[in-house]
Amino acid sequence: MKACIVLNGIVNNYKSTKEIIERENYDYIIGADGGCNHLNNMGILPNYVIGDLDSIDEQLIKHYEAHDIIFKKFPTHKDQTDSEICVHLAKSLDATQIDFIGALGGRMDHALANIGFMYHVYEMGVEPRILTSEEEIFIVHNGRKTIKGKKGDTISIVALKNDALGVTLEKLEYPLDQARVTYLSPLGISNVMLEDECTITVEDGYLLVIRNLNV
Repeated sequence: MKACIVLNGIVNNYKSTKEIIERENYDYIIGADGGCNHLNNMGILPNYVIGDLDSIDEQLIKHYEAHDIIFKKFPTHKDQTDSEICVHLAKSLDATQIDFIGALGGRMDHALANIGFMYHVYEMGVEPRILTSEEEIFIVHNGRKTIKGKKGDTISIVALKNDALGVTLEKLEYPLDQARVTYLSPLGISNVMLEDECTITVEDGYLLVIRNLNV
């Protein structure tokens, strides 16, 4: 089951982002407080609205109430971020994949926290991605993944948590063969796809993979 969580970060291109959401055909769309403004700008109704509702236009709240959207309101001062609350909701709905939109841009602390949070989502048994109109971010852990895209797309890899061992990169301008990628090392930044797909393998560890779209 696939869920989409829309946060209050930057959405650069509503048209392209709407196309992504429609193409993914999510089972549930969850608007995290101000993220609902992004959804409204794309003409998309969420299934759930989460947060203290202080960043949502009052007329939009009335619009959602008229459409029987489910609200789960939380106080402003709480122990969890809206991202965490949304993930727990998606997990309770049996989500096996969660895509985050509006997770980047704006405040740097929020963007870094959302990227780092992907590891915790993965550890919950859920496949996380961050999607924008310009890039996708996901995790490869102890396995092999074929990435489909376009020749010329930029691929960057960053080791999460600890060093990543046995890293092999195929069909990329700068290949690796059974390499060690040290924690947060810039070694894997700005590689380039030589074909419309490439392959990343990691034998032991976590890799954060960023594909910048060649658009």
